[in-house]
Amino acid sequence: MTTAAPAETQATGRLGELLARAEELYEDIEFQAVKEWKSQGPARRAIGFLPVYVPREIIHAAGGLPVGIMGGGDMTEIVRGDSYFQSYICHLPRSVIELAVSGRLDDLDGFLFPSICDVIRNLSGMFKLLKPEKYVHYFDLPQNFRGDLGGRFYVGELKSVAGAVSGMTGTAVTDERLAESIKVYNANRKAMAALMQLRVEKPWLVPATEYYLMLRAGYMLPVDEHTAM
Repeated sequence: MTTAAPAETQATGRLGELLARAEELYEDIEFQAVKEWKSQGPARRAIGFLPVYVPREIIHAAGGLPVGIMGGGDMTEIVRGDSYFQSYICHLPRSVIELAVSGRLDDLDGFLFPSICDVIRNLSGMFKLLKPEKYVHYFDLPQNFRGDLGGRFYVGELKSVAGAVSGMTGTAVTDERLAESIKVYNANRKAMAALMQLRVEKPWLVPATEYYLMLRAGYMLPVDEHTAM
């Protein structure tokens, strides 16, 4: 009879705890983790975003918590959401609306909607009507990449987000704070890239479902806490 070495058993136990935590965050459509984070300080603000193209580093540099909104998956039934979009529209934006009208997004202090597609772009207008007391911004991306045109426009968008979030948190986005936030997020990307490389080399050690759960955890947790996982 063989038994696992203590170190191996400990590592397996730790992995199990991390995956359980990641799955808990994945299923947290009530955003309880965000509520807990905000409860730790009166000036804490959480900014929800659709998870592509949004400059999370700026939100972090302003002292805010970037929160990825991925809809309700199969954990919520779309009822009222279908009154805002045609039923043939993809599930994600319809379930985001469902989360909004059901009050599940009320603890978020603002929302950023990047130009992923026409439907998600239009979510910004809907949220301005649904939540007029919240900061809502359509984060537009330039289609012209000339520095004097698209570059100048993009800088303006970034400054707009920085100013809005700073106004909510009371923390200015200085060059020093932004540089530190970029460093922190690059460390997070490096950690996730290392996990992906392990999956490439030894896919049996990192199943796709487990990698996805770890990726999704990063949309709910402070970046340093996620990297530490």
